[in-house]
Amino acid sequence: MAEPGQNAPFGGVERKIAMRYLRAKKSQGGVGFIAVISFLCIMLAIAAMIIIMSIMNGFRSDVIRLTIGSEGHVFVQPIEPDVTIEQIDDLESRMQAIPGVENAFHFTQHFTAVQANGEMSVAQVIGIAKNDLMSFDLIADGVIQGSLETLGEGAGNEQAIAIGSAMATSLGVQAGDRLLVYSPRMRQTISGPVPVSKTYTIGAIFDVGLFVTNQTYIYMDIEQSTLLFEGGQLMGDIQLRLEDPDEIDGIAPLVLERAGRPVRMLTWRDRNQGTASALRIEQVAMRLIFMIVVVIAAFPVLASMIMLVKNKSRDIAILRTIGTPRGGILRIFLMSGATVGIIGTLAGLVLGILFCLNLYPIQLFLERLFNVELFPASAYQLADRIPVKIVWSEVASVALWGFLISALAVFWPAWQASKIDPVEALRYD
Repeated sequence: MAEPGQNAPFGGVERKIAMRYLRAKKSQGGVGFIAVISFLCIMLAIAAMIIIMSIMNGFRSDVIRLTIGSEGHVFVQPIEPDVTIEQIDDLESRMQAIPGVENAFHFTQHFTAVQANGEMSVAQVIGIAKNDLMSFDLIADGVIQGSLETLGEGAGNEQAIAIGSAMATSLGVQAGDRLLVYSPRMRQTISGPVPVSKTYTIGAIFDVGLFVTNQTYIYMDIEQSTLLFEGGQLMGDIQLRLEDPDEIDGIAPLVLERAGRPVRMLTWRDRNQGTASALRIEQVAMRLIFMIVVVIAAFPVLASMIMLVKNKSRDIAILRTIGTPRGGILRIFLMSGATVGIIGTLAGLVLGILFCLNLYPIQLFLERLFNVELFPASAYQLADRIPVKIVWSEVASVALWGFLISALAVFWPAWQASKIDPVEALRYD
């Protein structure tokens, strides 16, 4: 006699029959072999989905880090002109108090021309306090000559600035050399108006891995940049660095709400719309493609279940004759087919996560095996390793999608099995 609960829905009897059908031998239709193929298909599809999504997330994270690693995430500018230092300090304090803001500081930004060794270059000069600049890990860790500690130090043409490596190469300069910086302001001379300019000493050269930043960015002490470009007139621009740049949608309304005065606001997405849109579209497109891949991978499960129902029609008739209800038949075949999908999904999750966690050793092994560089820094302007970032919420969504597709793939054959008429199935036996 069966133990209590064995005949309950999804009880021991139903589970035992479901697993027995799943292990059907080749002489019984080869369902077991097809189940193995189905398991492998789902496992590889789920693993591939996790791996590709994690690599894309890593690539997106690196691109964003490089794109906005040398500048702020939110830019705030008072609308009213002629702001005072007290008003600037008040706005800076208000911005610093917003939850999620890592740092808020006063800055200036000007596009101009620079000259050295008879060569000219276009530059974006950013006025910033030394301590605020050193909070930019990408810049602080990217110094290849000199030191940021000297920023703003020295008098006259000895005052130190920091420039990008590509600009230093194009102008033929290195740390300790002089650089002439032009201002759009004009001064009157005997021969007519000429642009204001000043010579500075290159105190540091940085390389952040992004060509535009290395080619055009110059960091200068904010007091010096205010004198050179604004003639000493204060500008009220505030730059915010966030703890998480992706939280910009939640923080942006708070910036306008807590500013205490009318302000203009730009986010890093506004300033990099092309990059942000391209990354988002690529992310959505790849997710859609791999969701379709998982659906396709579930077709062998559907095929194996259709074969199983066809081969077991006599068994189904006998089960129905001895009192098994239609719901019991439905549950037996649901468990039989869903087991393949669930185990395949779990195996795919483990395989995908382990692959991502060990991606760099795998990359090195493949590079040695095929004698080729898989991710050259010169081509991608990123580090020499394939970027990867596991987003656990996405892993959970992949698992949910795998379970859902597996269940849907086996429902129709299981439902058809529950509708089999035992009289018709046993008529010619």
